[in-house]
Amino acid sequence: MKIEAINLTQAYQKAADEFGCSITELNIRVIQQPSSGFLGFFKKNAIIEVVKKGEKFPQSENLSQKPNDEKKPQNSQKTRSANSHKVRKEKPKATINDEICKDIEQKITNLIAQSGFNLSVCEVKIHDENSVYIKIDGDDSALLIGKEGHRYKAFSYMIYNWISMKYNLSVVFEVAEFLQNQSKHIDSYVGALKANANGSKIVTKPFDGAFVKIASDKIKESFPDRTIGIKSTRNGKIVIIDEKN
Repeated sequence: MKIEAINLTQAYQKAADEFGCSITELNIRVIQQPSSGFLGFFKKNAIIEVVKKGEKFPQSENLSQKPNDEKKPQNSQKTRSANSHKVRKEKPKATINDEICKDIEQKITNLIAQSGFNLSVCEVKIHDENSVYIKIDGDDSALLIGKEGHRYKAFSYMIYNWISMKYNLSVVFEVAEFLQNQSKHIDSYVGALKANANGSKIVTKPFDGAFVKIASDKIKESFPDRTIGIKSTRNGKIVIIDEKN
């Protein structure tokens, strides 16, 4: 029997109640550890599997193999070779419309409602043909942003991954006026680079999350005659402006 609860203690007690005996009379294995998620989002309940002492757990289908499978190593070698040549097909981009925006708004609203934070989805709209704009605001915006924007970056990364996997679209994610203010700082930073540029190679400070695209787009606008590249480092991604020809 599988049992789910918000933590392992409650799951064990629920198991004892279901079987009408002490926990010591049960064999229990944990299938999923509980997780509080991030700021209350993406919580996971504890899931356990329970049988009476002396009984065996049902064999998982994933662990069952046909005996003949182990006798044919040459076939598995061929399978690995064939798989190595498979090309992963990219999911086609969805056409952004009001229905998709409403779906995104509803799901994020549900997440916020479960978190207990005083936040709301102010706006979800089409940003361009490849991306959607999302704005969240409320009394607890500062909590979602965090010190130096570290919570904002983590949360925006999760939102980006979800929308990217489901719709193959990009996200412009705003909490209060944080993204707008950061964009102004990047404007000033790129302006200083341009003012001090002398035709030599330029390497920017590290950026991460949504700020990489913002910075690279602004740099391309400011240096239209230069080759622009992006390189990953331990501290984030840097933008490299090659020497002027």
